[in-house]
Amino acid sequence: MAILAQFDLVKPKYPKNDSRMDGFYNATDYVNQLAENHSGFIWRDLNENQKLIDQLFGIGHLYTLSLWKNTNDFKDFLYKTPHNEFRLKGREWFHSITEPHVVLWWVEDDHIPTLYEAYGRVELLKKIGPSKDAFTINSSELFEISN
Repeated sequence: MAILAQFDLVKPKYPKNDSRMDGFYNATDYVNQLAENHSGFIWRDLNENQKLIDQLFGIGHLYTLSLWKNTNDFKDFLYKTPHNEFRLKGREWFHSITEPHVVLWWVEDDHIPTLYEAYGRVELLKKIGPSKDAFTINSSELFEISN
């Protein structure tokens, strides 16, 4: 059975201790709990390997790497829970990233994706656009897998 892997990269506009970031950092635990309590949630990376992220993507980025039962559950979390309010405020906290920085792909249900894997999927999406191996939220219906 396949499950959905998700990687999202953001770059804060201000340092963590800048009061303009308080809204984001004060909501982080709440939003993570929303995700973890969602019926479609499976796993998220808790390592927060900043050194590797800096190496792969450049200094100062933050990321989410997670697993979901399917794209519908992931979209439900993104757009139909209080997470959406924070997502819409993202422009206040994060730089606009013009190249692909969110990628989805299918993995076997016993597979835990790595940051190296996520990096490869982002690079694939940049290189060839949405495909069965690396796609976006907007293109997800083209690459849906029925379990």
